[in-house]
Amino acid sequence: MYAPAHFLHFCLIILFACVCLFKAIPVVPMASPLKLRVILADDNAEILVLPSRPSTVDELVSEIKTRFGLVYDFRLQYEDPDFNAFCNLVSIDSLPSIATVKVIHVIELNLSPVDLDVSSISTDDTVILSSPERSCRTEVWPEYFTVPSFTYEVEYILSQGNTAYEKEAKPLKLTKDQKHNILEAMAIEMYKYAGYPSGKQIRQAAEALVKKHPCLKEKTGTGYDAWKNSLFFKMGNYRTKLSRAGLKEVSVNAGKRSRLHPTAPSAHSQIKRPRRGEINYLPNYPAGESKDSLEAQRNELHSEFQKAPAERDGPLIFLLMQRTFALRREEIINSPRPIAELRERWPALFCEAQLYKEVHRITNQNLPFNFFAALDKYTPQLLNLYKEKQTGTLGKKMAALLSDYSKQDNDIQATRTAVLFGLALYLKEDASEIFKSCKEVDFEESQTGAVTLLALTEDNPSAVPFNPQHVTVILEDQVVLSHKYWVDALVLLFGLIYALHLEYPAKLKSFFEFIQVVLLNLDDGRRQIKPKLLSLKNELELGV
Repeated sequence: MYAPAHFLHFCLIILFACVCLFKAIPVVPMASPLKLRVILADDNAEILVLPSRPSTVDELVSEIKTRFGLVYDFRLQYEDPDFNAFCNLVSIDSLPSIATVKVIHVIELNLSPVDLDVSSISTDDTVILSSPERSCRTEVWPEYFTVPSFTYEVEYILSQGNTAYEKEAKPLKLTKDQKHNILEAMAIEMYKYAGYPSGKQIRQAAEALVKKHPCLKEKTGTGYDAWKNSLFFKMGNYRTKLSRAGLKEVSVNAGKRSRLHPTAPSAHSQIKRPRRGEINYLPNYPAGESKDSLEAQRNELHSEFQKAPAERDGPLIFLLMQRTFALRREEIINSPRPIAELRERWPALFCEAQLYKEVHRITNQNLPFNFFAALDKYTPQLLNLYKEKQTGTLGKKMAALLSDYSKQDNDIQATRTAVLFGLALYLKEDASEIFKSCKEVDFEESQTGAVTLLALTEDNPSAVPFNPQHVTVILEDQVVLSHKYWVDALVLLFGLIYALHLEYPAKLKSFFEFIQVVLLNLDDGRRQIKPKLLSLKNELELGV
């Protein structure tokens, strides 16, 4: 009669033992693969499949760096399925098994907003609006010009005029004061992006004005020709006001030949203004700073570079480079110095990281990231164009280049090197005096030249340096920088040309203009693109 009770008791003991045993055994979840679409740039995306999910976001960032050869810091955003929008990736658990992530390049250091001056660097994704207190622009000329708001009176009149225009197609007649208000506001808005807007940019602004307010459209021509002319003269008047107020970007061109100064240079000669898409050509000193105070900070920066590299204060160097930017540009633009003297006064400019930050201050461009993204995008089309060159001396040189390239491993550095050497050939320019190679025994003697990339190689020095031991950048017979890879050294050279306001080498002028205008889109609309560059640009854009 007691058997059932004993049996039940026995079963409970067994069950309890099984539960305890189950808890003691760790449960190892099966690793699930992670499939990502990684957006490296607006027009560059790659697929990344990982056998298992990384433990942290930092591990994922490290994996992406390794897989795609990214050498610069970045953060990640992921496409949140609930909001259908990109959000910052903070926790790895937030990431779905199949997802899209976006690389957001970061070049600024983690300094507090109080420490950073008005010229605080922004990325292409985070733009800081300029203001009178800020000495630097942080925005390039927009693809679509935004017409600003006018005074309440003018906005009301335009609203009424647009309504009437829709019904009767009758243009609005403005008073002199009302037109002045519109032109003044438009000039202020244009100056936010460029002190010397090109004719193309002024036309774009005039077209946007008439498009937003159809009642201002003219009956003849394009409908905005008179507005374009008025904006052109208004920008000149506005620059005169700013020049009298002391803004260096425009005051540097004031005080030319006049009745009181008949021996001064002509007003149309030696004009100092942006010619390569610079948005911060000659900024004013930051608020509260003088030449003496900035010189004291330059001395502090110089002292920091007297220390061993491991002992230097990175955030302090960054901060001092930010604050002394206006002083540095003033020296470089107004009082050009030899390279040796510039290296002595501004040693940070000849460090890779600080050089790239300087280019960002001048152009608002992330130079290495944008350069490689554009180069990789156009690489297939460029290689196809090179293969089509079969005849003449150019055809033989191109065939030899492609033959040497075909013997290399499937390596991105070799591909980029072949494309850029081929570009110089395609543009029919002689790169032999700028792109040089030598063996170790001749290295010391070969370190000369006004502008030179010297590759140390074990191969035939006359061949393309696909696998150099290292590459040095030489300016005015001074070795200023070096890099392991040839293409990276070329990017450093291009950055130095911008940072030091140097001319392009005469024998490779089209080559460097291609990098500026086509790869980096650094064009203010003023430069007349050479026909062969324009033709190549159109071919590449059609093939994308």
